[in-house]
Amino acid sequence: MRIGEVAVRCRTHPGLVHRFVRLGLVDPIDTRGTPEQWLFENEAVPLIAKIIRLRNELGVNYAGVGVVLELLERINMLENRIRELERGL
Repeated sequence: MRIGEVAVRCRTHPGLVHRFVRLGLVDPIDTRGTPEQWLFENEAVPLIAKIIRLRNELGVNYAGVGVVLELLERINMLENRIRELERGL
């Protein structure tokens, strides 16, 4: 989906989505052309919503958001690994 549709689904402005891309918080799957032509996977919508919640509800700055997202991803990976190991017992 294009940046405008992502923004609508996240109830935000396309400029904010573009900012998240510049900050490395969200990665489009195709950046050919202008930012309005960039393509995003559907998974970008919940990710952007999470970024907005971290910023607005918890007051985390954008540098901190990147760290939080990395830690959440790592926790998820470790929890999955624990489940795999428990099934193997």
